[in-house]
Amino acid sequence: MPFTSPPTPAFETATYPADCRDHDQWLTWRPTDNARKIPRAPYAYPDWPKRYVNAQNPAVWTDFDTAQDWVEKLSAGFALAYVIRNRDKYPDENLVVVDYDDARDPGTGAIHPVVHEHLHTADSYADVSPSGTGVHILCRGQLPDDVTTVTDDLPTYDTFPNPSIEVYDSARFVAMSGQHLVGTPTETQPAQAFIDDVVDAFTAPQPQADTSSEASEPPTEALSEAPSPSPSQRSPPTFTTNIEDVYRAVETTRPSEIRLASPITETRSDGTKSRNPCWTNSDSGTRLAEMDDGWIYRDGLIVLDALQVVALEEDIITTAGEYPSGKDFWEAVDELRARGADIPEYEADSDHEEVSDQPAPSPSPTSGRSLRDLHRELREKTIERNQHRDELVTLRRELAARIRDVRS
Repeated sequence: MPFTSPPTPAFETATYPADCRDHDQWLTWRPTDNARKIPRAPYAYPDWPKRYVNAQNPAVWTDFDTAQDWVEKLSAGFALAYVIRNRDKYPDENLVVVDYDDARDPGTGAIHPVVHEHLHTADSYADVSPSGTGVHILCRGQLPDDVTTVTDDLPTYDTFPNPSIEVYDSARFVAMSGQHLVGTPTETQPAQAFIDDVVDAFTAPQPQADTSSEASEPPTEALSEAPSPSPSQRSPPTFTTNIEDVYRAVETTRPSEIRLASPITETRSDGTKSRNPCWTNSDSGTRLAEMDDGWIYRDGLIVLDALQVVALEEDIITTAGEYPSGKDFWEAVDELRARGADIPEYEADSDHEEVSDQPAPSPSPTSGRSLRDLHRELREKTIERNQHRDELVTLRRELAARIRDVRS
């Protein structure tokens, strides 16, 4: 039956989409003090339940019952979430979420007229967002190939002065309230025609949403900051037979060019930031410093480049002192490219053997003393620390001085 509830539909609690419950793509989330939705996996880390995790890491997914049991056990702000897998890695993923913000009056239950119309048209599972001021429609289908997300404003009304719509279908997680809108199906339904109509009606392709924004209800995906460019903005993929081109692209990737899972906890007037590294516990929440040209892991004053930070977030490497090598290097490069970095695809020259286990790039000499320069030098000196301990100490002192300059 099509959706037939009035503009103030009732909701029933603890009712999650039955088909999603059958898939082991659940985790939990808990907000930060500034209301960012952060994924957690207390069942994977029972001694550290508040640990930040990467929602796209299958190792932290679980079944519905396990996630729900931990939410009930911990209570204190924990709630359920469902993972929309990355379609590049999981081509069978077909969940689409239409996310309406500031489109419901939590006092009266009234919903925006466009949302009400969409509930009729989609005829799929829908719930009230955790904030109470929004609505989610979960349905099956896909966005067009040239669309990453759709983000637009809805028409304004006195009751709804700032309503918006966002549609996404890959590499996100959706915070689930279980507050099912009565009259909508209790399972997600195929709704490709509805999805196509929404895409046509609400703007051209948009970049991936900034998931660390300070919106009234922050977006639901863990990756934050620099969005991946939309297909219309992105340069055509480039290829190279020179491995040095890949190394060079990795070394010149700046923080502003990629999205990270580690949330921002401080932003200073000079543009530098602090992040809470999602791969470890940081009581201060500021252990990862971000400059304009790189990162510093404050525990040991270790300079990190983009490849290392992404590799740490993806559990490709496990300590800040490591650098991805061999097949780990290429896995990290693929993930870095997926996060927005402009790195050419490597194709081995026909006259050369395919470089499948290539180690990390060798540093090239430079005349500057930027963080990236120091990083390259430190990486060399670390390898030869027994022979060059004095030089290593000197470089670390220079780095510490740079940090003091930034803080002052």
